[in-house]
Amino acid sequence: MDNQIKPTKIRTTEHHSSGQAMVEFIIVIPVLILLIFGAIQIGLIYSAKTTLNYAVFQSARLGAVNNATYSSLRRGLIRGLAPLYTSNTTLTSVRTDIDMGINSGGTKRDSSSEVDSYIKIIRVSPTTKQFSAAAFGVKNADNIYEIPNDNLMYRPQTQADDASIQDANLLKIRVQYCYKLMVPLVNRIIGSLSELNNQRTNQQIYETVNDPKFADANRYYVNAAAGTLSTYQQLCGDRANSNEGFIISADAIVRMQSPAYEDDDDPDVGSNMCDGVKMACP
Repeated sequence: MDNQIKPTKIRTTEHHSSGQAMVEFIIVIPVLILLIFGAIQIGLIYSAKTTLNYAVFQSARLGAVNNATYSSLRRGLIRGLAPLYTSNTTLTSVRTDIDMGINSGGTKRDSSSEVDSYIKIIRVSPTTKQFSAAAFGVKNADNIYEIPNDNLMYRPQTQADDASIQDANLLKIRVQYCYKLMVPLVNRIIGSLSELNNQRTNQQIYETVNDPKFADANRYYVNAAAGTLSTYQQLCGDRANSNEGFIISADAIVRMQSPAYEDDDDPDVGSNMCDGVKMACP
């Protein structure tokens, strides 16, 4: 009798191990879910950032041959961001998707409504001062100041706003986009981090440039443009209220292939040219 193994002790140990595993599972599963959801959301952000890089470059290319106006830059962004909001492969189908989004009253996202509601364009170069008659600006037949694009080598190489007329014919834009976070649970966490990161964007970062090289001057204007960037609340609007927005940005620089215009005569969106809300012109 004394050498017999008591089964009750084994059952108690098994019951204790099972309870410990359940407690560990309850502790680990929320963290695991957050990691999985976070990885999915970061992948979506990466995809949006890659698409925005392409869209901004396409916007700059379209602006370079269309006088660097807001309407041309906007059109390039709409085309470049279209792949994010459609799975179709033909231009007709993509245009149909855009029209459906416009007519949906906001229930269906499309590149056109995203550009008009959650994007700000900053024209870093040419600067506003370079359009004045004292710099490089001349009035065209439509009474709009423009920066000439022809015979640049033979024009007076005077300096205006730390740049020559050839430098002023480099179109550089920076685009801010408040991307909507769609993965539950982690969207508010990542959105809050984006809000904290962008609270400092409306501060002037650099105040002077001592090196006269255009590369350094251009770097100054890029960083100084932070004073004209929108804050999280300004850019994200309703997405900021629920912390569902994440601000991403991209830059592009191309050489102008047409004279840059100070104003935009487009009857629909021309009023947004350098208005400080949809487009900023330092």
